[in-house]
Amino acid sequence: MLKRWGILIIAPFLLSSCGLFNKDGIYNITFDSSVPDEQKELLTQDLEVIESLNFSGVSSDDLDKIDLPELSSNSLGNFLKERIRYIVGESYDADTKRTIVSSSYNYNPSVFASFSSPFDRIVTVMTNTGSSVYLAGKKSNVLYSLDVADENILINTTRVGIIKIGEGLFSSTKLKSSSSSSLARRLLRLSTLFHEARHSDGNGSNAGFPHTKCTYGDFAGYYACESNTNGPYNLEAMLLRHFYRACSNCNETELSAIQLAASDAASRLVYGAVKRNSQPEFVR
Repeated sequence: MLKRWGILIIAPFLLSSCGLFNKDGIYNITFDSSVPDEQKELLTQDLEVIESLNFSGVSSDDLDKIDLPELSSNSLGNFLKERIRYIVGESYDADTKRTIVSSSYNYNPSVFASFSSPFDRIVTVMTNTGSSVYLAGKKSNVLYSLDVADENILINTTRVGIIKIGEGLFSSTKLKSSSSSSLARRLLRLSTLFHEARHSDGNGSNAGFPHTKCTYGDFAGYYACESNTNGPYNLEAMLLRHFYRACSNCNETELSAIQLAASDAASRLVYGAVKRNSQPEFVR
């Protein structure tokens, strides 16, 4: 059942407690010790690529998918900054890092005011662990915290921003002939980061922008599709189309891989999809 969610103006100190003004690393993203140094270096360099991106031919439909007034390196950086706080490694086990803060918690979420787990055919690429734990707590009326990067983080919002690396992010069969540090591989990883960032959004029945069950194709029966026109897959598809244009030094194989990834992501949108409110919810 859909509920009406109130809009609450949030003071800076409350945002800070939710981590939106964290000061660590590029785009304020902190890497947990569970992330191997090589992967940390690659992802840091991936994020630096954003600063060099230029966009042309941006349509109002593109902006509608990502809920931004413009598409630029600056706006994309801010998009990630608001939605991803921490990146944890494949070995990170949320179950052993999780603490119950309250076992009889009454979830009555409010919604953040406005500011100026993906499924792969073979392996998981990345998952939004923070959003998943929040939703699990909301379902069972349990308020959790997680130990990440030597901090104990209260999981009181979909936008807590804890993203977990999956086994497929660096070992994907896509573009095996290209170096992990190639621009094409970097752009594909960035598209995954933006996909997971969108899972930090949403409220009510759409909190976390959950995927929906596919009714046809290779993923029929799996929760690997979406009914939101501004959801993670459709956002990812839009960015990949622009990344394709930005990959000026990429070879034909690399360009084909980006194009195929964009087509695959776009194909996950189910018939009758609509745009939904992307403002994230939180509890005190």
